[in-house]
Amino acid sequence: MKVVINKFILLVYATIILICNPLNINFILAADFIFEEKSGFSSEFKNENDDLFSLDDFKEKVLLVNLWATWCEPCKEEMPSLDNLQTLFNKNEFTVLPINLDRGPKKKALNFFDDFNIINIETFFDDKNNIPREVKILGLPVTLLINKKGLEVARLIGPTEWTDKKILEIIRKEISN
Repeated sequence: MKVVINKFILLVYATIILICNPLNINFILAADFIFEEKSGFSSEFKNENDDLFSLDDFKEKVLLVNLWATWCEPCKEEMPSLDNLQTLFNKNEFTVLPINLDRGPKKKALNFFDDFNIINIETFFDDKNNIPREVKILGLPVTLLINKKGLEVARLIGPTEWTDKKILEIIRKEISN
């Protein structure tokens, strides 16, 4: 019995290493956005001080909501690109809104931001994972483009280079609407 359990544990570790290996990360292209207008999510999320927020707090702004976790290598790989993306737009018109889904202490996510010098965006938290259930996602990262009315207009499943010219065009178009 012990041998079977050890083999199972070894298989689980091998699978995790294979799937989560940063060398296996393939960035998704702008063409892979799923464009569909639908209701944004209603679940609330918190900042590091436990203040509650909802999409309504960001009305009249275009939002790029990035659902991520510290255990997700592709999520961590794309975070510097999201940080750079925010510098290309006025925060009064467009906000990158990363929402961390770790169930543990917030300190891990905050330390990640400090360690990688992520200074242009602030992370938020949904430690109960209400948002992923509401928007029906199965993996991470997932990014939602939310228009000024609070509607989801596009979704990207997987990591990407957020300062790609085609992605910038999609965001500029949404800001100008």
